[in-house]
Amino acid sequence: MKLATLLQSINITAKKNDIPDLNIEKIAYHSGQVEPETLFVCIRGFETDGHKYAGMAIENGASALIVERFIGNINIPQFLVEDGRIALAEMSDVFYNHPSRKMRLFGVTGTNGKTTITYMTDAVFEANDLNTGMIGTIMVKFKDKKVPSVLTTPESLDLQKYFVEMQNKGVSHVSMEVSSSALDLKRTNNVAFDVAAFTNIHRDHIELHGSFEAYFNAKALFIRNAKPGTIALLNIDEPLLGKLIDETEAQMVSFGIKNNSGTFHVSDIDMSNGFPSFTVIQNHPVKSLTQKEIYLDPFEIQLSVPGYYSIYNALTAIITGLVNDIPLGTVKSGIENFKGVERRFEILYEKDFMVIDDLLLNEDNIEASMNTLKNLNYSNIHFVHAVRGNRGVEVNRENAEKMAEWLPLMDISKVTLTASRSHVGELDQISEAEIEAFASVMKKEHISVDFHYELQDAIASVVKKIKPNDILFITGAHGMDHGSRITFEMLLKNKIGEDQEEMRRVLDALMNGIVQKNAVNVP
Repeated sequence: MKLATLLQSINITAKKNDIPDLNIEKIAYHSGQVEPETLFVCIRGFETDGHKYAGMAIENGASALIVERFIGNINIPQFLVEDGRIALAEMSDVFYNHPSRKMRLFGVTGTNGKTTITYMTDAVFEANDLNTGMIGTIMVKFKDKKVPSVLTTPESLDLQKYFVEMQNKGVSHVSMEVSSSALDLKRTNNVAFDVAAFTNIHRDHIELHGSFEAYFNAKALFIRNAKPGTIALLNIDEPLLGKLIDETEAQMVSFGIKNNSGTFHVSDIDMSNGFPSFTVIQNHPVKSLTQKEIYLDPFEIQLSVPGYYSIYNALTAIITGLVNDIPLGTVKSGIENFKGVERRFEILYEKDFMVIDDLLLNEDNIEASMNTLKNLNYSNIHFVHAVRGNRGVEVNRENAEKMAEWLPLMDISKVTLTASRSHVGELDQISEAEIEAFASVMKKEHISVDFHYELQDAIASVVKKIKPNDILFITGAHGMDHGSRITFEMLLKNKIGEDQEEMRRVLDALMNGIVQKNAVNVP
Protein backbone atom coordinates (compact mmCIF):
# COMPACT_ATOMS: atom_id res chain seq x y z
CA MET A 1 0.00 0.00 0.00
CA LYS A 2 1.24 3.50 -0.79
CA LEU A 3 2.20 5.59 2.23
CA ALA A 4 0.19 8.49 0.82
CA THR A 5 -2.98 6.36 1.04
CA LEU A 6 -2.36 5.59 4.70
CA LEU A 7 -1.55 9.21 5.52
CA GLN A 8 -4.88 10.34 4.10
CA SER A 9 -6.60 8.60 7.04
CA ILE A 10 -4.80 10.61 9.77
CA ASN A 11 -4.36 14.23 10.79
CA ILE A 12 -0.75 15.23 10.10
CA THR A 13 0.35 18.52 11.64
CA ALA A 14 3.88 18.63 10.14
CA LYS A 15 6.30 16.46 8.17
CA LYS A 16 10.05 16.00 7.58
CA ASN A 17 11.89 14.28 4.71
CA ASP A 18 8.71 13.39 2.87
CA ILE A 19 9.21 10.92 -0.03
CA PRO A 20 6.37 10.67 -2.58
CA ASP A 21 5.10 7.22 -3.61
CA LEU A 22 6.80 5.35 -0.75
CA ASN A 23 5.54 1.77 -0.52
CA ILE A 24 4.49 0.29 2.83
CA GLU A 25 4.17 -3.47 3.34
CA LYS A 26 3.75 -3.47 7.10
CA ILE A 27 2.79 -1.30 10.09
CA ALA A 28 4.44 -1.82 13.47
CA TYR A 29 4.53 -0.16 16.89
CA HIS A 30 7.15 -2.51 18.35
CA SER A 31 10.69 -2.11 16.96
CA GLY A 32 11.26 -5.87 17.11
CA GLN A 33 8.44 -6.37 14.58
CA VAL A 34 9.95 -3.99 12.01
CA GLU A 35 11.11 -5.24 8.60
CA PRO A 36 12.02 -3.40 5.39
CA GLU A 37 9.15 -1.27 4.04
CA THR A 38 7.58 -0.90 7.49
CA LEU A 39 5.83 2.20 8.78
CA PHE A 40 6.81 2.50 12.46
CA VAL A 41 4.36 4.27 14.77
CA CYS A 42 5.86 5.73 17.94
CA ILE A 43 3.32 5.37 20.75
CA ARG A 44 3.75 6.17 24.40
CA GLY A 45 2.93 3.43 26.91
CA PHE A 46 2.64 3.38 30.69
CA GLU A 47 6.25 2.29 31.14
CA THR A 48 8.09 3.28 27.97
CA ASP A 49 7.99 5.59 24.97
CA GLY A 50 8.13 4.28 21.41
CA HIS A 51 10.15 7.32 20.32
CA LYS A 52 13.11 5.83 22.21
CA TYR A 53 13.09 2.83 19.85
CA ALA A 54 12.90 4.74 16.57
CA GLY A 55 16.62 4.20 15.93
CA MET A 56 16.26 0.44 16.40
CA ALA A 57 13.23 0.45 14.09
CA ILE A 58 15.30 2.20 11.41
CA GLU A 59 18.11 -0.33 11.83
CA ASN A 60 15.52 -3.07 11.22
CA GLY A 61 14.38 -1.46 7.99
CA ALA A 62 11.65 1.07 8.85
CA SER A 63 10.86 3.29 5.86
CA ALA A 64 9.00 6.07 7.71
CA LEU A 65 7.93 7.13 11.20
CA ILE A 66 4.73 8.45 12.72
CA VAL A 67 5.78 10.59 15.69
CA GLU A 68 4.32 12.87 18.35
CA ARG A 69 7.58 14.84 18.40
CA PHE A 70 10.24 15.06 15.71
CA ILE A 71 13.36 12.98 16.38
CA GLY A 72 16.73 14.48 15.50
CA ASN A 73 19.46 12.94 13.30
CA ILE A 74 17.01 10.80 11.33
CA ASN A 75 16.94 10.87 7.52
CA ILE A 76 13.80 8.86 6.80
CA PRO A 77 10.38 10.57 6.57
CA GLN A 78 8.73 11.63 9.82
CA PHE A 79 5.08 12.62 10.12
CA LEU A 80 3.94 14.52 13.19
CA VAL A 81 0.56 13.75 14.80
CA GLU A 82 -1.05 14.81 18.04
CA ASP A 83 -1.80 11.26 19.20
CA GLY A 84 0.12 8.25 17.90
CA ARG A 85 -2.47 5.80 19.21
CA ILE A 86 -5.27 7.45 17.25
CA ALA A 87 -3.08 7.42 14.15
CA LEU A 88 -2.23 3.74 14.69
CA ALA A 89 -5.91 2.81 14.97
CA GLU A 90 -6.92 4.80 11.91
CA MET A 91 -4.12 3.54 9.68
CA SER A 92 -4.50 -0.08 10.82
CA ASP A 93 -8.14 -0.04 9.81
CA VAL A 94 -7.27 1.34 6.37
CA PHE A 95 -4.27 -0.97 5.90
CA TYR A 96 -6.42 -4.07 6.49
CA ASN A 97 -9.35 -2.67 4.46
CA HIS A 98 -11.86 -2.17 7.29
CA PRO A 99 -12.40 -5.84 8.24
CA SER A 100 -14.68 -5.16 11.24
CA ARG A 101 -17.25 -3.61 8.87
CA LYS A 102 -17.61 -6.97 7.15
CA MET A 103 -18.71 -8.91 10.25
CA ARG A 104 -21.33 -8.50 12.96
CA LEU A 105 -19.44 -7.31 16.02
CA PHE A 106 -20.72 -7.38 19.62
CA GLY A 107 -18.68 -5.62 22.29
CA VAL A 108 -19.22 -5.39 26.03
CA THR A 109 -17.65 -3.17 28.67
CA GLY A 110 -18.18 -3.30 32.43
CA THR A 111 -16.18 -3.99 35.56
CA ASN A 112 -17.56 -7.51 36.02
CA GLY A 113 -18.87 -10.21 33.74
CA LYS A 114 -17.32 -9.23 30.38
CA THR A 115 -15.72 -12.63 29.86
CA THR A 116 -18.82 -14.60 30.79
CA ILE A 117 -21.03 -12.41 28.61
CA THR A 118 -18.82 -12.85 25.54
CA TYR A 119 -18.82 -16.63 26.06
CA MET A 120 -22.61 -16.61 26.51
CA THR A 121 -23.09 -14.53 23.37
CA ASP A 122 -20.75 -16.81 21.45
CA ALA A 123 -22.85 -19.78 22.64
CA VAL A 124 -26.01 -18.09 21.31
CA PHE A 125 -24.33 -17.37 17.97
CA GLU A 126 -23.06 -20.94 17.73
CA ALA A 127 -26.51 -22.32 18.52
CA ASN A 128 -27.62 -20.61 15.31
CA ASP A 129 -24.81 -22.37 13.39
CA LEU A 130 -22.92 -19.13 12.82
CA ASN A 131 -19.19 -19.01 12.19
CA THR A 132 -17.99 -17.16 15.29
CA GLY A 133 -14.95 -15.43 16.73
CA MET A 134 -14.20 -14.23 20.24
CA ILE A 135 -11.68 -11.75 21.70
CA GLY A 136 -11.18 -11.31 25.43
CA THR A 137 -9.33 -11.81 28.68
CA ILE A 138 -8.76 -15.55 28.27
CA MET A 139 -8.08 -15.95 24.56
CA VAL A 140 -8.70 -14.96 20.98
CA LYS A 141 -10.67 -17.80 19.39
CA PHE A 142 -12.02 -18.55 15.93
CA LYS A 143 -12.34 -21.68 13.82
CA ASP A 144 -9.53 -24.00 14.94
CA LYS A 145 -7.36 -21.18 16.30
CA LYS A 146 -6.95 -20.34 19.99
CA VAL A 147 -4.41 -17.71 21.06
CA PRO A 148 -3.88 -16.93 24.77
CA SER A 149 -4.54 -13.27 25.48
CA VAL A 150 -1.94 -10.75 26.62
CA LEU A 151 -4.45 -7.90 26.89
CA THR A 152 -8.21 -8.08 27.46
CA THR A 153 -8.55 -5.88 24.36
CA PRO A 154 -5.56 -6.06 21.99
CA GLU A 155 -3.73 -3.00 20.66
CA SER A 156 -5.50 -1.52 17.62
CA LEU A 157 -3.05 -2.93 15.06
CA ASP A 158 -3.26 -6.45 16.53
CA LEU A 159 -7.03 -6.15 16.74
CA GLN A 160 -7.34 -5.33 13.06
CA LYS A 161 -5.01 -8.26 12.23
CA TYR A 162 -7.32 -10.61 14.15
CA PHE A 163 -10.35 -9.19 12.36
CA VAL A 164 -8.86 -9.75 8.93
CA GLU A 165 -7.82 -13.30 9.89
CA MET A 166 -11.37 -13.97 11.06
CA GLN A 167 -12.80 -12.48 7.90
CA ASN A 168 -10.53 -14.71 5.79
CA LYS A 169 -11.75 -17.74 7.75
CA GLY A 170 -15.38 -16.88 7.06
CA VAL A 171 -16.25 -15.62 10.55
CA SER A 172 -19.53 -13.71 10.50
CA HIS A 173 -20.16 -12.86 14.18
CA VAL A 174 -17.61 -11.76 16.78
CA SER A 175 -18.02 -11.34 20.56
CA MET A 176 -15.46 -9.06 22.18
CA GLU A 177 -14.51 -7.68 25.59
CA VAL A 178 -13.81 -3.95 25.63
CA SER A 179 -11.76 -2.75 28.61
CA SER A 180 -11.68 0.79 29.99
CA SER A 181 -7.96 0.92 29.20
CA ALA A 182 -8.64 -0.01 25.58
CA LEU A 183 -11.19 2.78 25.28
CA ASP A 184 -8.92 5.28 27.02
CA LEU A 185 -5.93 4.29 24.88
CA LYS A 186 -7.89 4.37 21.60
CA ARG A 187 -7.39 0.66 20.84
CA THR A 188 -10.99 0.30 19.63
CA ASN A 189 -11.06 3.46 17.53
CA ASN A 190 -12.26 2.68 14.00
CA VAL A 191 -13.76 -0.64 15.09
CA ALA A 192 -17.28 -0.99 13.68
CA PHE A 193 -19.32 -2.33 16.60
CA ASP A 194 -22.90 -3.33 15.77
CA VAL A 195 -23.93 -3.88 19.40
CA ALA A 196 -22.26 -2.05 22.30
CA ALA A 197 -23.15 -3.13 25.87
CA PHE A 198 -22.30 -1.42 29.17
CA THR A 199 -23.35 -3.68 32.03
CA ASN A 200 -21.94 -2.45 35.35
CA ILE A 201 -19.25 -0.36 37.00
CA HIS A 202 -17.25 -0.68 40.20
CA ARG A 203 -14.16 0.91 41.72
CA ASP A 204 -11.82 -1.79 40.39
CA HIS A 205 -9.10 -0.50 38.00
CA ILE A 206 -9.40 3.16 39.03
CA GLU A 207 -5.64 3.10 39.70
CA LEU A 208 -5.20 3.02 35.91
CA HIS A 209 -7.33 6.11 35.37
CA GLY A 210 -6.62 8.32 38.39
CA SER A 211 -10.21 8.66 39.60
CA PHE A 212 -13.55 6.92 39.51
CA GLU A 213 -14.95 9.71 37.32
CA ALA A 214 -12.19 9.17 34.75
CA TYR A 215 -12.80 5.40 34.88
CA PHE A 216 -16.54 5.88 34.28
CA ASN A 217 -15.97 8.34 31.45
CA ALA A 218 -13.55 5.94 29.75
CA LYS A 219 -16.21 3.21 29.74
CA ALA A 220 -18.99 5.66 28.86
CA LEU A 221 -17.15 6.46 25.62
CA PHE A 222 -18.29 3.07 24.36
CA ILE A 223 -21.94 4.15 24.49
CA ARG A 224 -21.42 7.82 23.69
CA ASN A 225 -19.47 6.99 20.53
CA ALA A 226 -21.88 4.31 19.27
CA LYS A 227 -22.97 5.13 15.73
CA PRO A 228 -26.44 5.55 14.21
CA GLY A 229 -27.74 2.23 12.93
CA THR A 230 -26.10 0.32 15.79
CA ILE A 231 -27.57 -0.80 19.12
CA ALA A 232 -26.52 0.20 22.65
CA LEU A 233 -27.41 -2.06 25.60
CA LEU A 234 -27.53 -0.61 29.12
CA ASN A 235 -28.18 -2.23 32.49
CA ILE A 236 -30.38 0.43 34.12
CA ASP A 237 -30.21 -1.22 37.54
CA GLU A 238 -26.86 0.63 37.66
CA PRO A 239 -27.80 4.28 38.42
CA LEU A 240 -24.78 5.78 36.67
CA LEU A 241 -25.48 3.90 33.47
CA GLY A 242 -29.01 5.28 33.24
CA LYS A 243 -27.51 8.72 32.62
CA LEU A 244 -26.21 7.51 29.26
CA ILE A 245 -29.63 6.70 27.78
CA ASP A 246 -29.85 10.06 26.00
CA GLU A 247 -26.13 10.33 25.22
CA THR A 248 -25.86 8.09 22.17
CA GLU A 249 -26.96 8.09 18.55
CA ALA A 250 -27.44 4.32 18.65
CA GLN A 251 -30.81 2.64 19.23
CA MET A 252 -31.02 2.34 23.02
CA VAL A 253 -32.14 -0.97 24.50
CA SER A 254 -32.22 -0.97 28.31
CA PHE A 255 -32.74 -3.85 30.72
CA GLY A 256 -32.98 -4.42 34.44
CA ILE A 257 -34.11 -6.69 37.22
CA LYS A 258 -34.95 -4.22 39.99
CA ASN A 259 -35.84 -1.46 37.54
CA ASN A 260 -38.76 -2.62 35.38
CA SER A 261 -39.02 0.55 33.25
CA GLY A 262 -36.54 -0.54 30.58
CA THR A 263 -37.02 -2.26 27.26
CA PHE A 264 -36.62 -5.65 28.93
CA HIS A 265 -36.93 -6.75 32.54
CA VAL A 266 -37.31 -10.03 34.41
CA SER A 267 -39.79 -11.45 36.90
CA ASP A 268 -40.45 -14.70 38.75
CA ILE A 269 -36.81 -15.28 39.66
CA ASP A 270 -36.21 -18.63 41.34
CA MET A 271 -32.79 -19.12 42.96
CA SER A 272 -33.74 -22.07 45.14
CA ASN A 273 -31.06 -24.40 43.77
CA GLY A 274 -28.50 -21.67 42.99
CA PHE A 275 -29.18 -21.89 39.22
CA PRO A 276 -31.55 -19.07 38.26
CA SER A 277 -34.79 -19.50 36.41
CA PHE A 278 -36.75 -16.39 35.43
CA THR A 279 -39.21 -14.85 33.01
CA VAL A 280 -38.11 -12.20 30.50
CA ILE A 281 -40.69 -9.49 29.77
CA GLN A 282 -40.38 -7.05 26.88
CA ASN A 283 -41.98 -3.64 27.55
CA HIS A 284 -41.23 -1.89 24.26
CA PRO A 285 -40.59 -2.99 20.67
CA VAL A 286 -37.07 -2.78 19.27
CA LYS A 287 -35.61 -2.95 15.79
CA SER A 288 -33.08 -5.63 14.91
CA LEU A 289 -29.89 -4.77 13.05
CA THR A 290 -31.79 -5.48 9.83
CA GLN A 291 -34.65 -3.20 10.97
CA LYS A 292 -37.08 -6.03 11.73
CA GLU A 293 -39.42 -5.27 14.63
CA ILE A 294 -39.02 -7.44 17.74
CA TYR A 295 -41.85 -7.50 20.28
CA LEU A 296 -42.03 -10.80 22.13
CA ASP A 297 -44.46 -12.33 24.61
CA PRO A 298 -42.93 -13.17 28.03
CA PHE A 299 -40.64 -16.19 27.89
CA GLU A 300 -38.95 -18.38 30.51
CA ILE A 301 -35.23 -19.07 30.90
CA GLN A 302 -33.51 -21.76 33.01
CA LEU A 303 -29.77 -21.17 33.33
CA SER A 304 -27.15 -23.88 33.76
CA VAL A 305 -24.73 -21.49 35.48
CA PRO A 306 -25.22 -20.35 39.07
CA GLY A 307 -25.62 -16.92 40.58
CA TYR A 308 -27.92 -13.92 40.61
CA TYR A 309 -25.57 -11.86 38.45
CA SER A 310 -25.75 -14.56 35.79
CA ILE A 311 -29.21 -13.16 35.02
CA TYR A 312 -27.70 -9.83 33.95
CA ASN A 313 -25.08 -11.63 31.87
CA ALA A 314 -27.72 -13.80 30.25
CA LEU A 315 -30.01 -10.84 29.48
CA THR A 316 -27.15 -9.13 27.64
CA ALA A 317 -26.49 -12.22 25.53
CA ILE A 318 -30.21 -12.91 24.93
CA ILE A 319 -30.88 -9.38 23.66
CA THR A 320 -27.75 -9.49 21.49
CA GLY A 321 -28.95 -12.70 19.90
CA LEU A 322 -32.43 -11.30 19.25
CA VAL A 323 -31.21 -8.08 17.60
CA ASN A 324 -29.00 -10.25 15.38
CA ASP A 325 -32.22 -11.84 14.05
CA ILE A 326 -31.65 -15.17 15.83
CA PRO A 327 -34.99 -16.91 16.55
CA LEU A 328 -36.07 -16.95 20.20
CA GLY A 329 -36.03 -20.75 20.38
CA THR A 330 -32.42 -20.81 19.24
CA VAL A 331 -31.46 -18.03 21.65
CA LYS A 332 -33.05 -19.99 24.51
CA SER A 333 -31.22 -23.16 23.49
CA GLY A 334 -27.85 -21.41 23.33
CA ILE A 335 -28.20 -19.64 26.66
CA GLU A 336 -29.73 -22.54 28.59
CA ASN A 337 -27.06 -25.00 27.44
CA PHE A 338 -24.21 -22.67 28.34
CA LYS A 339 -22.18 -24.27 31.17
CA GLY A 340 -19.86 -21.47 32.26
CA VAL A 341 -16.35 -20.04 31.86
CA GLU A 342 -12.99 -20.94 33.33
CA ARG A 343 -12.48 -19.44 36.80
CA ARG A 344 -15.86 -17.70 36.95
CA PHE A 345 -17.58 -19.61 39.79
CA GLU A 346 -16.44 -22.71 37.97
CA ILE A 347 -17.68 -25.92 39.58
CA LEU A 348 -14.84 -28.34 38.83
CA TYR A 349 -15.97 -31.36 40.86
CA GLU A 350 -19.32 -32.16 42.50
CA LYS A 351 -19.40 -35.76 43.63
CA ASP A 352 -18.94 -36.47 47.36
CA PHE A 353 -17.76 -32.86 47.82
CA MET A 354 -17.41 -29.79 45.61
CA VAL A 355 -14.42 -27.87 44.30
CA ILE A 356 -15.25 -24.38 43.04
CA ASP A 357 -12.80 -21.93 41.47
CA ASP A 358 -13.54 -18.19 41.31
CA LEU A 359 -11.73 -14.87 40.90
CA LEU A 360 -13.37 -12.67 43.59
CA LEU A 361 -11.93 -9.56 41.95
CA ASN A 362 -13.91 -6.80 43.64
CA GLU A 363 -16.88 -6.01 45.87
CA ASP A 364 -19.57 -6.66 43.24
CA ASN A 365 -17.92 -9.90 42.16
CA ILE A 366 -17.62 -10.99 45.80
CA GLU A 367 -21.26 -10.11 46.49
CA ALA A 368 -22.45 -12.14 43.50
CA SER A 369 -20.27 -15.17 44.19
CA MET A 370 -20.96 -15.31 47.92
CA ASN A 371 -24.69 -15.05 47.32
CA THR A 372 -24.42 -17.99 44.93
CA LEU A 373 -22.27 -19.97 47.35
CA LYS A 374 -24.77 -19.40 50.16
CA ASN A 375 -27.53 -21.08 48.15
CA LEU A 376 -25.62 -24.33 47.71
CA ASN A 377 -26.00 -27.33 50.03
CA TYR A 378 -22.89 -28.04 52.12
CA SER A 379 -21.59 -29.09 55.52
CA ASN A 380 -18.43 -26.95 55.68
CA ILE A 381 -16.71 -24.49 53.35
CA HIS A 382 -12.91 -24.45 53.16
CA PHE A 383 -12.03 -21.01 51.86
CA VAL A 384 -8.60 -20.43 50.28
CA HIS A 385 -7.92 -16.94 48.89
CA ALA A 386 -4.92 -15.54 47.01
CA VAL A 387 -4.66 -11.88 47.98
CA ARG A 388 -4.65 -9.66 44.88
CA GLY A 389 -1.35 -7.85 44.43
CA ASN A 390 -0.59 -4.40 43.05
CA ARG A 391 -4.13 -3.09 43.67
CA GLY A 392 -3.29 -1.02 46.73
CA VAL A 393 -4.14 -1.19 50.40
CA GLU A 394 -7.57 0.43 50.08
CA VAL A 395 -8.90 -1.94 47.40
CA ASN A 396 -7.70 -4.99 49.34
CA ARG A 397 -9.22 -3.66 52.53
CA GLU A 398 -12.57 -3.09 50.79
CA ASN A 399 -12.50 -6.60 49.31
CA ALA A 400 -11.74 -8.09 52.71
CA GLU A 401 -14.56 -6.11 54.31
CA LYS A 402 -17.03 -7.37 51.73
CA MET A 403 -15.90 -10.98 52.29
CA ALA A 404 -16.10 -10.50 56.05
CA GLU A 405 -19.76 -9.47 55.69
CA TRP A 406 -20.58 -12.80 54.08
CA LEU A 407 -18.35 -15.35 55.77
CA PRO A 408 -20.24 -15.52 59.10
CA LEU A 409 -23.51 -16.00 57.18
CA MET A 410 -22.04 -19.27 55.89
CA ASP A 411 -20.49 -20.30 59.23
CA ILE A 412 -16.99 -19.68 57.90
CA SER A 413 -14.82 -18.71 60.85
CA LYS A 414 -11.43 -19.33 59.23
CA VAL A 415 -9.83 -18.33 55.93
CA THR A 416 -6.61 -19.55 54.40
CA LEU A 417 -4.72 -16.69 52.71
CA THR A 418 -1.74 -16.82 50.40
CA ALA A 419 0.56 -14.34 48.68
CA SER A 420 1.21 -16.97 45.99
CA ARG A 421 4.73 -15.61 45.65
CA SER A 422 5.99 -18.15 43.08
CA HIS A 423 2.86 -18.07 40.91
CA VAL A 424 2.47 -14.39 40.04
CA GLY A 425 4.55 -12.11 37.86
CA GLU A 426 6.38 -9.03 39.02
CA LEU A 427 3.42 -6.73 38.34
CA ASP A 428 1.10 -8.81 40.54
CA GLN A 429 3.35 -9.35 43.56
CA ILE A 430 1.57 -8.66 46.84
CA SER A 431 3.09 -6.10 49.18
CA GLU A 432 3.28 -6.66 52.92
CA ALA A 433 0.98 -3.68 53.39
CA GLU A 434 -1.67 -5.29 51.13
CA ILE A 435 -1.41 -8.56 53.04
CA GLU A 436 -1.74 -6.75 56.35
CA ALA A 437 -4.73 -4.70 55.15
CA PHE A 438 -6.57 -7.89 54.16
CA ALA A 439 -5.60 -9.93 57.20
CA SER A 440 -6.34 -7.14 59.70
CA VAL A 441 -9.93 -6.86 58.50
CA MET A 442 -10.45 -10.59 59.02
CA LYS A 443 -8.95 -10.47 62.50
CA LYS A 444 -11.08 -7.46 63.40
CA GLU A 445 -14.18 -9.43 62.42
CA HIS A 446 -12.97 -12.42 64.52
CA ILE A 447 -12.28 -14.57 61.47
CA SER A 448 -9.06 -16.50 62.03
CA VAL A 449 -6.40 -16.33 59.32
CA ASP A 450 -3.99 -19.06 58.27
CA PHE A 451 -1.45 -17.28 56.05
CA HIS A 452 1.04 -18.88 53.64
CA TYR A 453 3.46 -17.15 51.30
CA GLU A 454 3.24 -20.02 48.79
CA LEU A 455 0.13 -21.29 47.02
CA GLN A 456 1.02 -24.97 47.37
CA ASP A 457 1.32 -24.63 51.14
CA ALA A 458 -2.04 -22.90 51.41
CA ILE A 459 -3.87 -25.55 49.42
CA ALA A 460 -2.06 -28.42 51.14
CA SER A 461 -3.20 -27.08 54.51
CA VAL A 462 -6.89 -27.61 53.64
CA VAL A 463 -7.02 -30.50 51.16
CA LYS A 464 -6.66 -33.22 53.78
CA LYS A 465 -9.46 -31.67 55.85
CA ILE A 466 -12.12 -32.13 53.16
CA LYS A 467 -15.04 -34.36 54.16
CA PRO A 468 -18.13 -35.52 52.25
CA ASN A 469 -20.60 -32.70 51.49
CA ASP A 470 -17.90 -30.04 52.01
CA ILE A 471 -16.98 -27.29 49.56
CA LEU A 472 -13.41 -26.30 48.73
CA PHE A 473 -13.64 -22.71 47.48
CA ILE A 474 -10.37 -21.57 45.89
CA THR A 475 -10.38 -17.90 44.93
CA GLY A 476 -8.24 -14.99 43.81
CA ALA A 477 -7.10 -13.37 40.58
CA HIS A 478 -3.66 -14.13 39.11
CA GLY A 479 -2.39 -15.66 42.33
CA MET A 480 -4.89 -18.52 42.09
CA ASP A 481 -4.51 -19.22 38.37
CA HIS A 482 -2.67 -22.48 39.14
CA GLY A 483 -4.82 -23.30 42.17
CA SER A 484 -7.13 -25.79 40.50
CA ARG A 485 -4.24 -27.76 39.00
CA ILE A 486 -2.42 -27.93 42.34
CA THR A 487 -5.65 -28.88 44.13
CA PHE A 488 -6.41 -31.86 41.90
CA GLU A 489 -2.81 -33.04 41.92
CA MET A 490 -2.98 -33.12 45.73
CA LEU A 491 -6.41 -34.76 45.81
CA LEU A 492 -5.18 -37.55 43.54
CA LYS A 493 -1.86 -37.96 45.33
CA ASN A 494 -3.63 -38.33 48.69
CA LYS A 495 -6.48 -40.42 47.20
CA ILE A 496 -9.11 -38.03 48.55
CA GLY A 497 -12.55 -38.29 46.91
CA GLU A 498 -14.73 -41.14 45.77
CA ASP A 499 -14.35 -40.57 42.01
CA GLN A 500 -10.64 -40.56 41.29
CA GLU A 501 -11.29 -41.17 37.60
CA GLU A 502 -13.36 -37.98 37.36
CA MET A 503 -10.62 -36.07 39.19
CA ARG A 504 -8.06 -37.37 36.73
CA ARG A 505 -10.28 -36.21 33.88
CA VAL A 506 -10.53 -32.73 35.43
CA LEU A 507 -6.77 -32.54 35.93
CA ASP A 508 -6.06 -33.72 32.38
CA ALA A 509 -8.35 -31.00 31.04
CA LEU A 510 -6.61 -28.41 33.23
CA MET A 511 -3.17 -29.56 32.11
CA ASN A 512 -4.26 -29.53 28.47
CA GLY A 513 -5.34 -25.91 28.90
CA ILE A 514 -1.93 -25.00 30.34
CA VAL A 515 -0.13 -26.77 27.48
CA GLN A 516 -2.24 -24.91 24.91
CA LYS A 517 -1.54 -21.57 26.56
CA ASN A 518 2.18 -22.19 26.65
CA ALA A 519 2.36 -23.62 23.16
CA VAL A 520 1.07 -20.63 21.20
CA ASN A 521 2.69 -17.24 20.82
CA VAL A 522 0.60 -14.11 20.43
CA PRO A 523 1.40 -12.40 17.14
